[in-house]
Amino acid sequence: MPRPVVLPALPTSPIVAVRAAGGVAIALVLATLIVCPVAVVAVHGLLASAPDWPWRVAADTLAVALAATLGAFVPALLIGYTLMRLDVPGRWLVWQIFRIGVLMPPFIISLALLALVGSHGLLAAGVPRPGLVAIMIGQAIALLPIAVALVVRVLVTVPVELEHVAEALGAPRMTIVRRVTLGLAGAGVLRAGLVLLGLCLADVATPLLLGGDARVLATIVVATAAADSSGAARAALVLAALAVPVALGGAAWRSDGAAIGERAVLPRLERRVTPALRWSLGAPVWIVAAALAGLWAVVPLASLLARDAGGLSLEHWAVLATAAGARTLGNSVVLGTGAALGGTALALAAAWIVERQRGAAGRTVEFLMRIPIVIPGLVAGVGYALVFAAPLAGFAATLPILVVLVACWELPLTARAAQAALVRSDRSVEEAAVSLGAGALTTLVRVVAPALRPVAGWMAGRLFAGGVLAVGTVIVLAGAGRELGAVTMLTLAATGATGAACAVATALVVLASGAALLGRAIASHQHGPTLLA
Repeated sequence: MPRPVVLPALPTSPIVAVRAAGGVAIALVLATLIVCPVAVVAVHGLLASAPDWPWRVAADTLAVALAATLGAFVPALLIGYTLMRLDVPGRWLVWQIFRIGVLMPPFIISLALLALVGSHGLLAAGVPRPGLVAIMIGQAIALLPIAVALVVRVLVTVPVELEHVAEALGAPRMTIVRRVTLGLAGAGVLRAGLVLLGLCLADVATPLLLGGDARVLATIVVATAAADSSGAARAALVLAALAVPVALGGAAWRSDGAAIGERAVLPRLERRVTPALRWSLGAPVWIVAAALAGLWAVVPLASLLARDAGGLSLEHWAVLATAAGARTLGNSVVLGTGAALGGTALALAAAWIVERQRGAAGRTVEFLMRIPIVIPGLVAGVGYALVFAAPLAGFAATLPILVVLVACWELPLTARAAQAALVRSDRSVEEAAVSLGAGALTTLVRVVAPALRPVAGWMAGRLFAGGVLAVGTVIVLAGAGRELGAVTMLTLAATGATGAACAVATALVVLASGAALLGRAIASHQHGPTLLA
């Protein structure tokens, strides 16, 4: 009887061992940094008695968010359809304006409205609950570019050829829009509306700037964070309870929150329309785009106007010329730099584990890094404040926590970009390096890292901008003082110094835009124009 052949056990590859250990380590880090603060908020909130829950404010918050979503989404449907299906004059330029608007922080529109009409003249007298109405108007205008981008992204998936066939069969245009375009895009349009609703619920800057004495969940969290941690936890938990089902319903969890960041290309239109239709729809679209661009320009202009309306002046910029102002901008730059470095490293490590290790550790890391999609950063800020409030002593001790907070809550977008870069890279090169005797660390440094340099440059610029412009994610920990640029801007606007607030906001936007453009230029130079926008 022949003797059975027993194959010798092959030694485990060093790179496999590194992946396994790295997967466990990254999973523990993400669980500590993301899950723990959210769990702390849940525990503190659930320990509260029933009469202390802000149910009425939650209803007002949801009503304002729904109204703002409708106010942004209804015109966005018309604008998106016009850009995607009608050859209106200047179609490409209008689309670029809305794409720029996606990158604008929401507080720019709120500051522009304050600079134009003032805190007391935003609404006409006799309007019931004017603060809530002001929040709704500000959010609807600020989120309009995002709504247009979401609608365009949905309509890209609807083949134009089907509409051409329906038109050739004699169907009227409205029937085509109702039964073909919206019939195929209906589910995507609904998900896009839910994404907008989630953004309205998580918005902090607009209620603080335009709400006045009106109370929504975000303002309750900010107002009670320092004095009543239990009250802040209750409001944050209710906010999370509203935001989580909205985010899940909007498929933000499945898409990794990339619906806003992805670049959509307008299709070439071969079907001509009548001049009357082109101008009747093209003119309103151009008016809206020009009005948005005008509102963005109001903020830097307001920072240059003298208080007595006597002409141009740099007096509002004096707030940044003092030692306190320089320290404020310096802290924002340090926060952005820390978020860029730490967030890029964390995103690359998490993406490498997910893409190169499909075991339990990889699935766990993938699950954990999607949690920030559905939990607002304000909720996490409350959790971090509850965990670290006692040991912290001053802003210098708070700054590392802020860096971690921004890096973690930007992780869904940055890790997704890193995953896309890893998918494009040639994995066989890694295996070949290992088979030729290269160590795990050598393979990472000499093979994997060069392939990730372009996306790392983009992520660093994106994270720097996110850290500089962060409001809702950091305001609970940063407090209401003047230690960070974004918080300083809110404090100045609350005291009536709108011009100075516009100066700070202009400086922050310039810093963030410069970093984002630099990161994109580095990525394009090293990798070409195919990088995720």
